[in-house]
Amino acid sequence: MAAPSAPRPRREHGEEGETDRPRFFDAKARDLCWKKAEVVPGRHPERWRKDAAGNVVCKRFWHCQGCLCYEYDHIIPFSKGGESTAENCQILQTRVNRLKSDKQWVDKSELEGFSCDIKFTDKELDIIEMAVYGDVIRPGSQCRCRTVAEMLGKATSKNPLAPCKLPYKEEQ
Repeated sequence: MAAPSAPRPRREHGEEGETDRPRFFDAKARDLCWKKAEVVPGRHPERWRKDAAGNVVCKRFWHCQGCLCYEYDHIIPFSKGGESTAENCQILQTRVNRLKSDKQWVDKSELEGFSCDIKFTDKELDIIEMAVYGDVIRPGSQCRCRTVAEMLGKATSKNPLAPCKLPYKEEQ
């Protein structure tokens, strides 16, 4: 992985030769940033990733406040000259990003200290994925878990992947 972009010298507003730097990551940079984040084993990589502190985040929960929510973070803060490029981007749980603020090179143990204390079980992540996406897709086995409507016999999926059962036993 390439090193983050070198910071540019800060310029005062109105200074001659000042260029407008984009403050936010564009769609391409966000996509590359998501793809370079660590994959969650047993989870669909387009739906789930781990942030730089090791927290599981859901792609649909961008820019919200919960423990599965995340933001795109400037590794070298924008306020310190960092560019809004994929090389200078990492995903961080929203809470971690807000506490990191404009600090740079915060080590992983410090980021972990900012993280939500809630750790979700596999079953809880399945329930969340079902609620958010309407199904649960397990990579590798090329199956997808049935939707609630399919389980109730009220719908038939057009998804070509074979339906499967969730990988845990119901508690009795």
